[in-house]
Amino acid sequence: MQAVTRRGATLTAAVVAGALVAGLPWPAYAGQGNGNGSSTPTTIESHVVITDSANGSVPGAQHLTSVGGAWDPPPCWYEPTYTPDQFDTAFQQLLAGLAGMSGSAGADALAEYQKLKADGDFHRGQPGLWWAMVKSNKAWDLPSTASCDQPPGVVWVPTGTTPPGVLPVTPEMLSKLAYGATKLPPPQVKLSPAAGDQTVNLPTFVSFSEPIQPVSVTASLDYDGIDIAASTLAVPTSLQVDAGTSDASPSTCTYPFTKTGGGYQVDSSTANCNITYQRSSRGGSYPLTARVTWRVTWNPSKDPNGQPQNALPDGLTGGTPQAVIVKEIQTVVTG
Repeated sequence: MQAVTRRGATLTAAVVAGALVAGLPWPAYAGQGNGNGSSTPTTIESHVVITDSANGSVPGAQHLTSVGGAWDPPPCWYEPTYTPDQFDTAFQQLLAGLAGMSGSAGADALAEYQKLKADGDFHRGQPGLWWAMVKSNKAWDLPSTASCDQPPGVVWVPTGTTPPGVLPVTPEMLSKLAYGATKLPPPQVKLSPAAGDQTVNLPTFVSFSEPIQPVSVTASLDYDGIDIAASTLAVPTSLQVDAGTSDASPSTCTYPFTKTGGGYQVDSSTANCNITYQRSSRGGSYPLTARVTWRVTWNPSKDPNGQPQNALPDGLTGGTPQAVIVKEIQTVVTG
């Protein structure tokens, strides 16, 4: 199945330097990493990769809205970011970016660099990585509105441990990123009779031209021996149709999806509930709308069908209203 991959955006050293000036000198976080109390600039790149199935990349695809309220993916977290060599290089790039700026920023950064260089040479030769705080970014198209509550910085983390006191990247956290990145196709229902040819007191049947396919998203991090992932799978479970007027009985109907091959379909022609308009649209139209509820699960792997399947909040998608024109059938009664 074709997939679309979205990677974290890389920022230039100059951009990072400019963003960090306001935060210098960087605060120390005692007890993190190896306990040396050092804290340095935020990361310039996330190693998380988000891959979504082609079914979620169709025209008009929209972020799902969770049932019961808004869903925010994590706005920031700590993840393994640099080897000792890479961190040394990144810090030197930062110093170069600060060199032409006024104030004490450059001097403070240089003092921090010299401290790390003297204290173990950025931990060269030791098993572990430098972890940094990263943020959700537009490259992933995440609808995150929550503010970041993580302290900015970079800390040394020995192999097999995670930095205490901060939100580290985990499969569960990646599942929230995958959920936030999930886009679902809008429900374009097919009406019978057609939307422009409805008749008073005759039922309106709904179906789909093609079965709706499940949508999967994988968020993964594979960097220098650390390989974790989470995959979400969204499956359509029910379709709700609203007539757009109280002059219909019933004015709403809900139908369960049935599995058809690899997809899911609704065909209300044999259902007990079908919208029936009781009054003509009188030269105008009624806005019939459809909404799909999706069951969303996740598992800690790159396989959307892997086990176990852990529940996430159900998702909702709504389609563009269809203009339904309802006419009356004129009859002539003769004696």
